[in-house]
Amino acid sequence: MKFSLSTSYFAGRHYAPEEMAASTVALGFAAVELGYFTRDVELDAWEDALTAEGLTVSSVHAFCPMPLSMPQLGPEVFSLASPDADERQAAIQAMLRTLDAAARFGARAIVTHGGRVELREPGRLFGSRPYRSQLSRALQATGLADMNLVERERAYREAAAPHWVDAVSFALDVLLPRFEDAGIALAFENLPGLEAFPDPAECAFLRERFPSPFLTAWYDIGHGERKARTGDWPVAETLALTLDFTVGTHIHDVRGLEEDHCAPGEGEVDYHALMPLLRKPGLIRVFEPAPNVDSAALQAGREHLEALLADIPDML
Repeated sequence: MKFSLSTSYFAGRHYAPEEMAASTVALGFAAVELGYFTRDVELDAWEDALTAEGLTVSSVHAFCPMPLSMPQLGPEVFSLASPDADERQAAIQAMLRTLDAAARFGARAIVTHGGRVELREPGRLFGSRPYRSQLSRALQATGLADMNLVERERAYREAAAPHWVDAVSFALDVLLPRFEDAGIALAFENLPGLEAFPDPAECAFLRERFPSPFLTAWYDIGHGERKARTGDWPVAETLALTLDFTVGTHIHDVRGLEEDHCAPGEGEVDYHALMPLLRKPGLIRVFEPAPNVDSAALQAGREHLEALLADIPDML
């Protein structure tokens, strides 16, 4: 079993593409996921570095590449699900640039964040007001999920989310034909936080609305664990709705209540319970550790999962 490594692991180190590629090979990985901090001026260097090191590109994380003129990097600079038409159009154009990069490097999928639903709390006298989920704070305060709070916040979300479902549908009308022509999957990643869009039910609904094999889900193990711990979408329920059309996974561990992007083995994630996901044929398996993860811990985590999945055919 071979794995891919997200280039986000090298964020903040100011490595050139050839240095990132060489380090990826030294850490025992066979492919990279090009992260959203990749600049457009680096693409030629990445082509040379991949050839020199014998690496492939498994996937690309939107938005990639970022123009040198863009002062802010991040997967949520724009949202394909924004109800604001101008922001949504900017996201579509950025996604088309990402699609060009993915095709150039032979990636099988583009991972994207859908954005965040803007919650509103009903007011007693003067209408509703903006609201931020308190599930994480409740977990940190008691160490337990507050299920009464979960139920209340879910009601806020269900009232607001249809605007985001409709907005992303407008974007998919434009994008999906291009992805189908390129033979590349558009994969919506599960994100921590109740506001994260789309949630598993919305992801399944969108797949029904757009029954294309190129509209897919991406299961981030650490994010799924964090959502489950707050009472927001247990892992088994998420996978029950999305596993059939999940194209890839980000692999990392969660230590304590919410410290994610640790190396596998540094936290409490039960990887044996995730075997239905990890053993799925054709799944793209990408390690996504934080930049501060020790290289020895990362290699140990990779070797452990390689042993668990030794009989699965390689397909990056």
